Amino acid sequence: MKKEKFVRAYLNSKPLPLENIVEARQMEARRAAMAARVKFAGTIDTIDIDTKTGRSRVKIYTPHGTGPFPAILYMHGGGFSIGSPDTSDNLCRTIAKNANAVLISVDYGLAPEHKFPAALEECYQIALWIIDNDVALNLRSDQLTVAGDSAGGNLAAALCLMDQTDQNLAICQQVLICPMLDQATPHGNKVTNMEDPLLTSENCQTFSQYYFNDPADSNNPLASPLLADDLRMLPPAIIVTAELDPLAHEAIQYGAQLRQAGVEVVHHHYPGQVHDFPLFVKSLDDAKEVAEKIGHYLADKFSLHDSRIN
Repeated sequence: MKKEKFVRAYLNSKPLPLENIVEARQMEARRAAMAARVKFAGTIDTIDIDTKTGRSRVKIYTPHGTGPFPAILYMHGGGFSIGSPDTSDNLCRTIAKNANAVLISVDYGLAPEHKFPAALEECYQIALWIIDNDVALNLRSDQLTVAGDSAGGNLAAALCLMDQTDQNLAICQQVLICPMLDQATPHGNKVTNMEDPLLTSENCQTFSQYYFNDPADSNNPLASPLLADDLRMLPPAIIVTAELDPLAHEAIQYGAQLRQAGVEVVHHHYPGQVHDFPLFVKSLDDAKEVAEKIGHYLADKFSLHDSRIN
């Protein structure tokens, strides 16, 4: 599908009834289930695991080959309140294939049942589980990348900040796709080129109310990575933004701050595109292009890491 047709369809899409979170989740799940799937030559398994934060479900994409493979921990978007690994399934298939990596997509606990920082702590524990189970998962625990779209991009960036001092995860790269990086600034005050049908001021306020027990928590850098004082020693980043995305400005600003801190940043900006467009890999040319670029970027980084060790 060409960009213009896709954007028209996106702008005319039926809004999710976020005031009824159960119904909104069901609608999102139906949409995800209807999507045609990108072919994946490897195996895809959904399993339940136990960590210090409780029982979690993950979806594991293992490429064809012998391994051990690099690892990618992926967090889906949805305002921390909707969505699942099925939402980002085609994107994860494409990234895992092109990166030749095992990708673990997290079905983290959603708000309002699980308030900040529950999802972040769950994802951190799953990252530790990946490292502890590297042999069983046929992956390289010294080649861990964190990635996510929208709210998942927030979690990926926050995981890097959490690991900045203790280095328990030793994250190699971070992939931030249309990320939500500033939850402290009211949505109505953000720079935007259009009124997004999902990211309206009203919806973003609802997401925030679901996610935070205390509105002041939005000032925590683990909730708003853009507010972090020290970005030094963070892993290289690849950032994807879209011109018509209300979140683009904060992602571009975060990339600039990372560069100022000496962090390598690769930025792909797509004129005329909307929030989270890379999810539509199967039907949208731009989405397929950027998903493959992400995979190839990671494959190159993994190869460089191997050459340095050897």
